[in-house]
Amino acid sequence: MKILLATGGTGGHIFPALQTALELRKRGHEVCFAGVLGMGRAKIEEAGFACENISAQGFNNRSVWGMICFAARMAGACAHSLKIVRRSAPQRIMGFGGYGSFPVVLAGWILRYPVMVHEQNVVPGKANRVLGALAQKVAVSFKQSIRYFGAGKAVWTGCPCHDQAPARSREEICRSFGLDAGKPVIALLGGSQGSQRLNEIFSQAMARTGAQAIHMTGKKEYEAYRGKYQQAKLPVAAAAFISPVEELYAVADVMVSRCGAATVSELGAFAVPAVLVPYPLADGHQKYNGQVLSDAGAAVLIEQKDLNVDALVAAVDRCRTGDFARERIREKTKGLFIKEAASKLADAVEGT
Repeated sequence: MKILLATGGTGGHIFPALQTALELRKRGHEVCFAGVLGMGRAKIEEAGFACENISAQGFNNRSVWGMICFAARMAGACAHSLKIVRRSAPQRIMGFGGYGSFPVVLAGWILRYPVMVHEQNVVPGKANRVLGALAQKVAVSFKQSIRYFGAGKAVWTGCPCHDQAPARSREEICRSFGLDAGKPVIALLGGSQGSQRLNEIFSQAMARTGAQAIHMTGKKEYEAYRGKYQQAKLPVAAAAFISPVEELYAVADVMVSRCGAATVSELGAFAVPAVLVPYPLADGHQKYNGQVLSDAGAAVLIEQKDLNVDALVAAVDRCRTGDFARERIREKTKGLFIKEAASKLADAVEGT
């Protein structure tokens, strides 16, 4: 069966799409990609999938001129997408949300191909709210999302994420970072690009407490923070990016992070005590994702406007109490997350 996956280029869209594609290929299906792929195009091609990029933009500028530009660009993207869908003639089309996938899925619906979408976040984005009404099926990462699409259309598949135990032991991983495996490790996961605000507050908190830590800074600020920690002789290992990220989840006794859908799913999979600081933009999606864990008593959520050194230190200390032990978090989050989400998504695509 030939399957066309439509996605945007951010990690939150690309990773679940790519994991699903790998699972579908393993089952013998032919998979190709289309969408506003951005930097994600290289990852798709590296994995051996054909892809085609389209030009589109999000609806962010609500001025008259902004709306005219959005409509013109989207019309062009839809025309391009109609050509792609006709040429590829897939048996299934699946969109992974965002404006990058919207014109491709819409083109599939116009041409009467079976279409479905996957919603990563708890609260659906604008694109999937529209496409969800057109799709035969909507796969969701979180059970809480079903109400937005209806139980008859929504299928709870989970969110493909890094959820496999790392190959190396805690001792080996800590040694590679120059840390003591016998002491607690605090970790910051600010996303692949890093977060200037989280970097700043986290480094000040580690300087105050002297705690052993791993700080994923993002490429832009890596050298500055590495030099700062070395000069202060703090037991903090700075890294621009960490791969495989499963190693970070495995050794972190407390994780400080954003609340993307995949990150929340990964924290649930590894039962890591977490201090969650939602990215304040993107329509507040991350706050609702983070509440899945905080409402269960498995994480402490701090909105960015309330984030300061005192608040972070207090939250980290709270996460080191017995109520946030990994065993307790596993109990609290039981039934909230689905394992092998890529396999579940592949099942849903095959059954559309």
